[in-house]
Formats: sequence, C-alpha cells, structure tokens
Amino acid sequence: MNRSFNHDPSLELSGRMSMMRIGIALFGAPVAWIAQMFLSEPLAAYACYPYRMPLSAPIWERLPVMLATIGIACLTVALLSGLVAWTSWRQFDAKPVGGNRNRFLVKLGAMSSFIFIVATLFNMCAILLVSPCSAWV
Repeated sequence: MNRSFNHDPSLELSGRMSMMRIGIALFGAPVAWIAQMFLSEPLAAYACYPYRMPLSAPIWERLPVMLATIGIACLTVALLSGLVAWTSWRQFDAKPVGGNRNRFLVKLGAMSSFIFIVATLFNMCAILLVSPCSAWV
C-alpha cells in the first residue's frame, strides 16, 4: 500500500495533548469543586446529625482537619487546572496553533477555573467561620 500523503505522528500527538489541555482547563476546576461538595457536605452532615437528633459537637474530633484536607486537595486540583488554562491561553495567543474554537475553549476554561477556584476558597472559609454542628438559626 502506497500512501500519497505524509503522516507526521508528532502533529497527532500535539493535537491530542492540546485537546487534553483544553479538557483539563475546562473541567478540572469545576470537577474539583464538585468533589469538594460531594465529599465534605455529607461528611459534615453525618458527623453532626448521625441519628434523628442533632449533636452539639461532631462525632469525630478531627472533623475540621478532615474538611480542611479535602478543601486543600480540591483547591490544589483547581489551581493546577487554572494554571493549565492560563498557560494554554498564552500559548494559543502567542502562535496560531489550533483555531478560533480552541482559543475560545481555553479562554472559557481560564474564566471558569477562576470562578471555581473562588468557590472552592469560599467553601474552605466556611470551615474557619462556622463552627461544626452549629445551629443555623
């Protein structure tokens, strides 16, 4: 079989890498925020309300440390996603590597990363500002 075109594997690899970077930029920070919510909220709810009566103190002494650890891990993922979005944005603006679609997606990823980094930080502030098992009223 004789093919009349040249196949350059490096172009295919760079295309896959840029699509992976775009995916990380778009979905990394939102997924980190969702993970923070899905892990910390049920954990805190169970620690303060394990049965039919609310407790005045959580059943685990180290609940704030556990919540802070979850928050720091999710914030780290969100920040890394934001870094990928930022560097990809600069790369796409510096040289025409993909097209307008990729440039738009990377900019959208940078903006959403910023929003979800702030949301993750606000969730972490709740650990410091609201005591565990406190009444809302």
